[in-house]
Amino acid sequence: MDFSTIYNLILTTAIGIITFFLKRSFDKLDSLASKDELRELKEKIENADDKYASKTELNELKKSIEKIESNIDFLKENTVRNADFIRTMSRLETKIDNINRGD
Repeated sequence: MDFSTIYNLILTTAIGIITFFLKRSFDKLDSLASKDELRELKEKIENADDKYASKTELNELKKSIEKIESNIDFLKENTVRNADFIRTMSRLETKIDNINRGD
């Protein structure tokens, strides 16, 4: 091998290495977000509090729902249904009518 062949081989290898690192750098730059995209993401993060509840708020809501469910169960067990109330009132009216007729 003569000097020009070795020189061309070294020069080609150096250009290949430089090209590899330049391409990798440009690929990294292309994958980064632009300033407009960053501004848009910041706005979304700032507005996320308006749309979503935090874990503590969610836990408070769960506790409130449990209290409401227990109150509903209490009301179901300890209150008179509409049909039962109407039936009882009808019987009471009938008794009152019978008492008034007896006089």
